[in-house]
Amino acid sequence: QQQRRATAVASVTVGGSTFASERAHLFGEGDPNHEETILQKITSRRREDVAEARAKVSTEQLREVANAFDLVCGEPLQLGERLSREAAQGKMALAAEFKRASPSKGDIAVDLDAAEQGCLYSSVGAAVISVLTEEHWFKGTLQDMREVRVATQKQAEAAEGGNGRPAVLRKDFIIDEYQIAEARANGADTLLLIVAVLEVSEVARLIKACREWGIEPLVEVHTEEELDIALACDARVVGVNNRNLHTFKLDLETTARIARQSEEKCAKLGRETPMILALSGISGPEDVQMNADAGVCGILVGETLMRATDPAKEIETLLAPAATKSQCLVKVCGVTEPEAAVAACQAGASLIGVIFAPKSPRCLDTEGAQKVVAAVRAFGEREAPKRPVVDAAGASTPAEWFGRGATALRAASRRTPLVVGVFQNQPAEEVRRIADEAGVDVVQFHGNEDEATVAAVGLPAIRVLHIPSSGDSSGSGEEASSVDALMAEIGPMAAQPSDDSNGQSVAILLDTKVPGADSSGGTGEVFDWDLAKSIGETHKVPVIVAGGLSDANVRGALEAVGTDGLLGVDASSGLELNGGKPGQKDLSRVRAYVEAAITTAGGTAP
Repeated sequence: QQQRRATAVASVTVGGSTFASERAHLFGEGDPNHEETILQKITSRRREDVAEARAKVSTEQLREVANAFDLVCGEPLQLGERLSREAAQGKMALAAEFKRASPSKGDIAVDLDAAEQGCLYSSVGAAVISVLTEEHWFKGTLQDMREVRVATQKQAEAAEGGNGRPAVLRKDFIIDEYQIAEARANGADTLLLIVAVLEVSEVARLIKACREWGIEPLVEVHTEEELDIALACDARVVGVNNRNLHTFKLDLETTARIARQSEEKCAKLGRETPMILALSGISGPEDVQMNADAGVCGILVGETLMRATDPAKEIETLLAPAATKSQCLVKVCGVTEPEAAVAACQAGASLIGVIFAPKSPRCLDTEGAQKVVAAVRAFGEREAPKRPVVDAAGASTPAEWFGRGATALRAASRRTPLVVGVFQNQPAEEVRRIADEAGVDVVQFHGNEDEATVAAVGLPAIRVLHIPSSGDSSGSGEEASSVDALMAEIGPMAAQPSDDSNGQSVAILLDTKVPGADSSGGTGEVFDWDLAKSIGETHKVPVIVAGGLSDANVRGALEAVGTDGLLGVDASSGLELNGGKPGQKDLSRVRAYVEAAITTAGGTAP
């Protein structure tokens, strides 16, 4: 240990990349008060286990066993090739895991037969079978892995057609080449290397050793820093763990984020982008679709399958197309309490609105908004903002621009609801400061903000158009209620504000403006829904309809506007407790509104 820690201050160069030290990326490094995490305790114990095993059986003896195994069962499958076989057929590769126990969940299925479970996984299309072989915390054995390899090979040989047998992965805490020899001697086609427990040079050395033993490792990362190390060490298949193994926090956005970073870094390095697998937290078809959208080629699923009474059915459900989800985004606005945000998320809401406009009776301070944001992020199992980006290339009309904006907003909110911060005629610097401090994903400009404000704020933005209420017979606002006039307002919004800004108008929201009122929104008044229908269906600009919506009338609004040109609906005051203060939501009305919107638009409510 002393010799290992002595390397902490020495820089190291691998694959043309220089790192400040061998151990700078390791959790707690340099903190004199750091206490070992469970991951670090397991790794330390594994070093002791390797020393004990080596004293009983040498590496050369294991090599002889591996050679004998290959003569009977054949050489290992190459992980990249096995994954590519699935990709060639347009499939998301499934890595199904055999895990008897875990340090966080305790016993899961300690008496399950490894060979039977492996064959079951293989029979329903698993491309990889991951077998935990750590014995103290996970109660796994090398024998489990050997049995899975032998049984699935026999199963594949007896079958006709198909993709052949799955690759067998040794999932363990690999810190020494001796464990690679153990893996090969017991039938492994590949194994896991966890960057979070290895020094930089150890990652490079173990990847090289794996290839010398004829196998391609799956290199696990969780952070951008770990990705840099994996790429420098020439990792060709990267697994992104959505869970921080030190803190056990789960963020399902991690894989998509790392996948984007990997593509960008590899383009700069002039090297081929590694294949990416998502590890941890995959529990439904929506998760699979989210990863497919991010360019991920495979997913690993463990505990869900081990606990399932019918694993085959569970896999079939997991890999089936995601259940029909309404293309209509459902926004609950004027949220002031985390409990209301969670209720809306659970019901299936796509967008949660918090208001920062000082004149609004539903205005939240930054601290209150942070609590709402934290609740929404916890529900969506993420730790960072998620921001839609419009693909601006070639978008020359409002229909093209906002059609792409709708696609971006739907994609961003497919797996996790987004938090929208609502502002009204506030300075750009103030908007950006509050948005960053609160942690919102999207801003909504609910006043008369122009394109310069969007550019200065630099965040994806929903833009409002103020429509007179359907009960306004004064003639005021006649020009604003003209479809042509509204389209003239929309035109300038359909563009990138400037080359150096991340600000983009991603959607149009129509809300009711009551004559004489200081602001629109929260009025309880509706406007002529035919205007929304005309903009959406005739002019092909998808819109979000707000103004006077509630659980009682949202179904009628959707039926009147139609879903072809509709992006979403937005309700605020119509979901509040009768007699309650502004912003105090009636949770039963919130649930009824969200369910009515989703089902009327042809989706399936949770």
